[in-house]
Amino acid sequence: MTELSNPARSRALLIGAHSFTDPDLEPLPAVARNLDRLAELLRDRSVWGLDAGHLSVLAEPDRDQALGEAGRLADEAEDTLLVYYAGHGFVHDLSNELYLALPRTDPRRLYTALRYQDIRELLLGPQVRARRKVVILDCCWSGLALHGAMSATGLGGLSDIGGTFVLTATSETRTALAPPGETYTAFTGELIGALEKGVPEAPPLLTMTTLYRHLYDALVAKGRPTPQQRNGNTAGAIAVARNRHRPPVPGPGPEDAVTSATEEASVDPPPVDSPSAEEPPAEKPPAEKPSDEEPSDEDSSARGPRVRLPGRRRRRTVVMASALVVAALGSLPAALNLIGGDGSDADADAKAKGNLTVTIGVSAPLSGDFASLGRGIRDSADLAVKKANADNVAPGVTFKVRALDDKGDPASGRRNATELVADRSVVGVVGPLNTSVAQAMQKTFHDAHLTQISPSNSDPALTLGDGWQQGTFARPYNTYFRTVANDTAQAPAAARYLYVKSKRRKAFVIDDKQTYGASLVQSFKKAFGEEGGAIVGESHVDAGRRDFSTQVSQAVNAGADVVYYGGLYDAAGPLSKQLHAASSGVLLAGGDGIFSDTYATVAGDGADGDICTMGGAVPDSLPSAETFIKDYKAAGYNSSYSSYGGYSYDATSALIQAFKSLHVDPSDTVPSAKRESLRAAVQNVDFDGVMGKVRFDANGDAVSQTVTVYRLSGGAWKAVQA
Repeated sequence: MTELSNPARSRALLIGAHSFTDPDLEPLPAVARNLDRLAELLRDRSVWGLDAGHLSVLAEPDRDQALGEAGRLADEAEDTLLVYYAGHGFVHDLSNELYLALPRTDPRRLYTALRYQDIRELLLGPQVRARRKVVILDCCWSGLALHGAMSATGLGGLSDIGGTFVLTATSETRTALAPPGETYTAFTGELIGALEKGVPEAPPLLTMTTLYRHLYDALVAKGRPTPQQRNGNTAGAIAVARNRHRPPVPGPGPEDAVTSATEEASVDPPPVDSPSAEEPPAEKPPAEKPSDEEPSDEDSSARGPRVRLPGRRRRRTVVMASALVVAALGSLPAALNLIGGDGSDADADAKAKGNLTVTIGVSAPLSGDFASLGRGIRDSADLAVKKANADNVAPGVTFKVRALDDKGDPASGRRNATELVADRSVVGVVGPLNTSVAQAMQKTFHDAHLTQISPSNSDPALTLGDGWQQGTFARPYNTYFRTVANDTAQAPAAARYLYVKSKRRKAFVIDDKQTYGASLVQSFKKAFGEEGGAIVGESHVDAGRRDFSTQVSQAVNAGADVVYYGGLYDAAGPLSKQLHAASSGVLLAGGDGIFSDTYATVAGDGADGDICTMGGAVPDSLPSAETFIKDYKAAGYNSSYSSYGGYSYDATSALIQAFKSLHVDPSDTVPSAKRESLRAAVQNVDFDGVMGKVRFDANGDAVSQTVTVYRLSGGAWKAVQA
């Protein structure tokens, strides 16, 4: 269970630099106010309660003072050691190390700054007894669109410390973090607000994971740079503050039902009408919240941006939490909870006929940049439902699709998950397209025993856990499945083809800082090295980046003969065009995210030879998909089934097959655990689908991990190796 870090055995160091002797470094008066207010709050007994001697504030220190005080507090701390820095930040051009500006720092001579690696090594030292460590970095440099701007380059990647929670102000480069006229810097201002006012509907103790998600929401809502976090072991459960927020106890009422009709997107052709109004209204489910306990095997630490929407966090009571969760989330509609018999009871079928509507939820981007892929997922699910109804797969049962637009955004995904859980007719969910959206949904579905099957997510951590790269597999959520191969298969296939077939030896890697892209790149780096290739450089860019001149120059100067991009086609296309304009002999490679006609169009003629990988195969190449393709075209959908349509069809069919195996008896009632029964049935499905064998391993991964390599030729992707 989460406990507040013992203030008597903990220490905190606040370091700030707000004025500088170098005229090129703008003063940051907000930093001085950051330090003053944070110190007040951390000493406040309603927040943490550190004694004055246990908290040190260094405003305008030199390098030796900062390291000396950090060392002293590290020697004293036995429970938690917190280190905070605010000021300008720099990344060394040659070593790529992070340096923290001090008052006498010369940006052209970074040895005059505080090297972050020195702090890191200090915290890792054997003399440090603190079992918990928290590092918070609010550091950047000035000179962009907003006056008083600060910026940080790749801080998250430079800040990993084993067993420590590291929170950085931004994941972006050259972004405004010190808006003129504001009391505090943007990031620390939100942190101070959370400590002052608390976090609505969060637990009594604010864990670092809770704070991170709250800060992410608040900064996203204001259109400001978003924070990053890294944590080791159970560091996300560290709590250094009490939650000052005291919400009123909500009373029951119809207003508690979660509805959001404006976000629901109807399927083309339109779906079957909603369940009967006779059905009792759904109770408001508790929304996802970060674990306030040490993570278990079925818990996961925060992974990348997992956006929390204010007002939708889990409400808790001390004694009745478990019962309320089961009551609010665990149940299927009464008709769906009628599972029994051997399936041969004709009378039961007669009673059920026409009376039971079963909903398959779909969450996918139906608007925005990835709408073509999302609509293919939605419409393919709809086709599977129509086929099941036409074939009378479950006599007396009518299946329908309820599709919600997640816009490829984690916040919208979490909102969709909450809404689908509240819909008592939903037995399972297909989607989402994006890995980061899946992360935002997983716990909400898990708490409700509601199964989701993604036709496209490939991040290994979704099924294997965060330790998969170290060889430790622990399935985070047993309600999550996928029908497509994960990145452990995609990136090695690309590395093998590039090294063996294409004779590439030097790779420059770029990721878009999203979970999908970063996961692909990490897998590729490992696999390419194992083949014998060398990684000659890497870069982390924003997903919205379209000017890659810096990265292209770095890759060419490093002698790369291939650039591997972890991201999606909308950015990969411009990258390819710029890369080939600079050096026609360098290939661009990526995962299934760049498998798109749009990529070929944007990249232009010079992109011939670029490669990508795809889990499984494109439906057009499979005899098993011929009927699916024919039926899809005959149905008259406005969008193509696209890359993931076949996998979506199979995911929907898996949910239908699982439901069919749970025979419905309308005369019976059973507990809410029957959503769990459906999950168990999905775990055991085994049939031949559109894309091949549909069966899941113990982690929820598709047993078929086939990956096809595609090469761009004449403006079209053509399979070259499976």
